[in-house]
Amino acid sequence: MKYKIVKINEKNYNLFDDMIFWRVNGIERNDDEKSIDNVNLEILQELNNSNLHIFAIEIEHKFVAWISLIYLPKVGKYNGRGHIYVDELWVQPSYRRKGFAKELMKKAEELAIANNATGIRLYVNKDNPTALNLYKECGFKCDCSAHFMERDNIQL
Repeated sequence: MKYKIVKINEKNYNLFDDMIFWRVNGIERNDDEKSIDNVNLEILQELNNSNLHIFAIEIEHKFVAWISLIYLPKVGKYNGRGHIYVDELWVQPSYRRKGFAKELMKKAEELAIANNATGIRLYVNKDNPTALNLYKECGFKCDCSAHFMERDNIQL
């Protein structure tokens, strides 16, 4: 199966948006519903953030998987060397078990090397054995027990 890994930007964001629709709704958009090429200002600002890196697997002019990576600068004990944080990794179910997740995880390693990062961090749901196994196969180990906490709806 021929594929390529591409970085998400303003020019290909419409394909990324179509993939997000696919993930959320479980079905692909039909041709009449396909995302158009214009990107709103807020998304464009995020895409231009130098610490955000989103890569997708492209097959036959559609995206079927992605990884969202963030470079987190650090000071103190890390001597100014940050971490790469894997924010999201997703592969469309019919494209799983083909090595795409591992290929995308290699982008995290490449980014860590390029940024002289101290390491790569991620959170994985303990009830997701498939993801746990993937990350173990990629060389990750459980470092501690933690609670993922989040606060939404911050008023500006």
